[in-house]
Amino acid sequence: MRYIVNILLIIFISTQAFASHRVTPVVEAIRKFEDTVVNIRTEKIIRQQFNSFFNDPFFDNFFGFNRAYKTQSLGSGFFVDKNGIIVTNYHVTKAANKIFVILNNGKQYSAEIIGSDKILDLAILKIKNDTTFPVANLGDSDNLYLGETVIAMGNPFGLNSSVTTGVIGSTRRILKVDDGFSVFIQTDAMINPGNSGGPLINLDGEVIGINTAIYREAQGIGFSIPINVLKRVLPDFLKYGLIRKSYTGFQTHGTQEGLKITNITTDSPAKIAGLKKDDMIVKIEGIPVRNKKALKYILRSYPPETTIEIVVNRNEEQLQRSLSLEEFPQNYGLEYLKKEFGLVFTDKTSLITVKITSIPSYIKRGDALISVNNKEINKLADLENIVVNNLGGEIIMTLHRGNNTFKIKLEI
Repeated sequence: MRYIVNILLIIFISTQAFASHRVTPVVEAIRKFEDTVVNIRTEKIIRQQFNSFFNDPFFDNFFGFNRAYKTQSLGSGFFVDKNGIIVTNYHVTKAANKIFVILNNGKQYSAEIIGSDKILDLAILKIKNDTTFPVANLGDSDNLYLGETVIAMGNPFGLNSSVTTGVIGSTRRILKVDDGFSVFIQTDAMINPGNSGGPLINLDGEVIGINTAIYREAQGIGFSIPINVLKRVLPDFLKYGLIRKSYTGFQTHGTQEGLKITNITTDSPAKIAGLKKDDMIVKIEGIPVRNKKALKYILRSYPPETTIEIVVNRNEEQLQRSLSLEEFPQNYGLEYLKKEFGLVFTDKTSLITVKITSIPSYIKRGDALISVNNKEINKLADLENIVVNNLGGEIIMTLHRGNNTFKIKLEI
């Protein structure tokens, strides 16, 4: 018996001697993920017309010429479905004519965009192939620790994985992006443009964020879109190709004190939640809200059938309510124009025209609506969708009257 014990002890010691301390939790997490991360290469054809004769139309007919050139961009992404569904950044695939995906093993596939959103900087791709692929495990970005180790992964050149490590510096950093703002996870793991769209993972081998290289001048700081944002909107992308706008049932007005609720619609989500007229909105999902634009951008990542926590001030008392979001009622946008501006449009002719107006100094009965926000309007449903999608912002209407074409901006 003693000999058996000694043999087992020798085997144990030998095993420990050959075990490597280099296989850290970071290494183990990367091994789980490296086959789910892909390189994304896009091609875009840009055409320009050149004329060396001062843009004179006469000479242009004889000497003008077109020049087309190809631009390429590189980024990363990762699989979220075995059938070839990939997540990346909107800015990686923006305006691409062709998209190619290269796996960790070097295989290349063509892909197409099936949904994207500029505000959230998200794009969903699908590989044009029946092959099944390894899928990343999605974590919970609402359950993060300041200082916990994270790994930013990418595949910027399609040859092998690019990895940087760091710690979480902020679980909810609010940053201005373009004309709005977004909420990010902040880390000191370096995120270069080639890694944009790749996963930010924790030591449990879970994706907690989507890396985005939005601030190239930010030395030593990286930002990632929280993975829970993707989890909320992915079903909409897959089913509709876009994120549906959510209906709250309240209207607001910005004041010096903040954002005041001015109207509550009967039987709406706001009414059911117990919100009241003159409530001052303080926070939504823990994020401070003081104007319509902030409200618009926060609600962007919460489609219908999701629930948000809203905090309001009422008579110097702070209250928290759960608001279950819904789809907009039918023709809400057209009814909004009628209620707020006295504008009613008709499609009885070949054009969309003004039937009723309460602002004849600017818009008159019979004016033809050509476009809104530079998008051509061919039917009332087009106008409805644009109004709903821009609530909390503005719309610019292009109208035609007689021999004149003019623009009117409405804050909605």
